[in-house]
Amino acid sequence: MQRLEVFQSMWAMERRRPDGLEWSLEQKLEMIAAAGYDGVDVVASDAIAGRIGPLLQRTGLAATVTAFPKSIADLEPAIGLAGDLGARHLNIIGQAYPFTVEAGAAYVRGWLRLCETAELPVTIETHRDSITTDLLYTLQLMDAVPEMRLSADLSHFVVAREFGWPISDEVRGQITLVLQRADAFQGRVASREQVQLPIAFPQHKDWFELFLGWWEEGFRLWRTRASAAATLNFLCELGPKEYAITGADGFELSDRWQDALAIKAQIAEIWAGLEAEAQGD
Repeated sequence: MQRLEVFQSMWAMERRRPDGLEWSLEQKLEMIAAAGYDGVDVVASDAIAGRIGPLLQRTGLAATVTAFPKSIADLEPAIGLAGDLGARHLNIIGQAYPFTVEAGAAYVRGWLRLCETAELPVTIETHRDSITTDLLYTLQLMDAVPEMRLSADLSHFVVAREFGWPISDEVRGQITLVLQRADAFQGRVASREQVQLPIAFPQHKDWFELFLGWWEEGFRLWRTRASAAATLNFLCELGPKEYAITGADGFELSDRWQDALAIKAQIAEIWAGLEAEAQGD
């Protein structure tokens, strides 16, 4: 039976408040486990990466690992960490900026080869300031490397290309192509000018509903091609400032923890609806 796992980003647990108040690593993991998340995403270069393993075992949380390699060889330490943590997959935000599709494909193939040798599932994340910054270039990379699987963070494309409203049929078709390659999804809602919207604000309702529709479409596509025993990973990743919008006092305008829980609840509802449809067939 296909399953959904919802993870929380450890980066998203950073508060970066003007008063300096932060949760301890232990507090963060206890909060995540108590909220019913299945696991966490750990950035390979983060200072916590080397000491989080025992705490994950204690709380029963699983892990994914995100890496920012500048070269093919740069990925090797992250592969080691992912192995140590028993990561569901390794997520790559490639810090390479090739000018041609051929050069970009060489990077992607190199990263995929390393992960294949380690028998580690891998996704390439759609992300600004990375090899997948541009939607059209990413689509060409996907054509050049058919085995390239994605972690779809659509918020970056919405901002990078400043999608107009309403979203055109052409753009919707391009997003569908991305969703057809997505083996993991990330939860953040953007508008054409802001990468992370407070989802509870009424003026952002249309954008939130757009993303909910994209996630449902992506889940449907994944379910048709994944094996009967496969597990889909969805990561709530609402980042601290400067992703989060802050007021003149430096404090955030919304509660990211509550926003993430709201996204988590919506994702569970979408999945339950798809399960009900499948059982009714």
